[in-house]
Amino acid sequence: MTTIDFNSLTEAEAKGIQHFDKPAPGTWTEAFDLPTGPLSQKDSYDQEFFEMEKEAVFKRSWLHLGRVERLPRNGTYFTSELEFLGVSVLVTRGMDGEIRAFHNVCSHRGNKLMWDEYPNKESSGSCRQFACKYHGWRYDLDGEVSYVHNAPEFFDLEAAALKLPEIHCDVWNGFIFICLDSEPRQTLREFLGGVTRLDDYPFEKMTSYQQIEGPVNSNWKLLMDAFQELYHVPYVHSKMNNPGVPATGSDKVPFMMPKFFVYGKHRLYTSSGPLGNFAVRNNRPLDDMFGSDFYGPVNAPDIGDRGEGCNPAKIENWGLDSWQIYPNLCILTWGFRNWYITYQYWPVTATTHKLTWNLYFVPAKTARERIAQEHAVLSGREFAIQDAGAVDALQAGIQTGAYDDYQFCDQEVLARHLHYHVQNDVAEYARELAEKGKK
Repeated sequence: MTTIDFNSLTEAEAKGIQHFDKPAPGTWTEAFDLPTGPLSQKDSYDQEFFEMEKEAVFKRSWLHLGRVERLPRNGTYFTSELEFLGVSVLVTRGMDGEIRAFHNVCSHRGNKLMWDEYPNKESSGSCRQFACKYHGWRYDLDGEVSYVHNAPEFFDLEAAALKLPEIHCDVWNGFIFICLDSEPRQTLREFLGGVTRLDDYPFEKMTSYQQIEGPVNSNWKLLMDAFQELYHVPYVHSKMNNPGVPATGSDKVPFMMPKFFVYGKHRLYTSSGPLGNFAVRNNRPLDDMFGSDFYGPVNAPDIGDRGEGCNPAKIENWGLDSWQIYPNLCILTWGFRNWYITYQYWPVTATTHKLTWNLYFVPAKTARERIAQEHAVLSGREFAIQDAGAVDALQAGIQTGAYDDYQFCDQEVLARHLHYHVQNDVAEYARELAEKGKK
């Protein structure tokens, strides 16, 4: 049994760790103080709930928008279109090196400030000032207005009032976050809580990335659920599984996950690697040819020590950790290949969302290393398409309203945990609105 120094942990961390040695089915849900009964999934199709969720969850949480690799030099910027919230965000690295975020709106007449060919498409680039395409107003990279075309024609302009509206922005381990709340309830670090166990993970060594992005015909939570449990693997990914390996029993990986953790609203599962019970087929001929597979490049450059936050359960043949960061971000760190992945699930409507998937590698030095990375991307994409297809059918089923509640097993505890906290946040927000109405 692993020894844990509870005196060095926060209350939330201790709660997530203290039960991790229980191996028998039926213990995780109760250990995390979650209800064991059926759970409503009306939160994944109801329009009224979706409207409340936008305010209660997304506008009150810290949201990840990208990595610092997208802002490599002073004067670089990118925009993020959070259309479901009615917000366009402009993120920039100022001439002083500071990363800031603003509402991407000109203070003159409200024109979208930075865009390329299509105003609703995200853009990026570099500049020394932001210039509005409509009437030529300009702003410094700290948001201050620097030029007003024909300024004498205006009445009582005040420079301070013309500054771009700033959005709370902070950076953790190279991950850029914003909070749209007027006054965040927590600092970013407080919000992340136990996730900061990854403080010394070498993210900065894996700066080459590729992005896969596309629409999914399901509520955002349903695809996130698919990456929080492996109970579905024998069926959804049957063509890629090894049929000779048993798929049941609490000691079988990946179909029965050995270790779960919760850190407040965040979650983690940790699992063994392919050299043990990992039940995926042996390499295909193409995998051998390109030196890569679903788990990443075989001969990736060394990244050194992964830090104390990885493999918290001290699994002997550790394979990966999957960190689910509330509300809509996943960071997946591998134990045996030198790369990492992020998944992000952005709502579009109550029943559709956009998946943004980034794969981060040590920059390739040879053509062979680059080809191995490309093959890992394509192999991973194959898995993701299978999951997306499965949740299409899930969305179609639950929104019929045929059932009021649904059954979640103990291996689906992290999915239960997500729905539980989203529903609680919406309920709390509804109570606040009711109290304001009474006043």
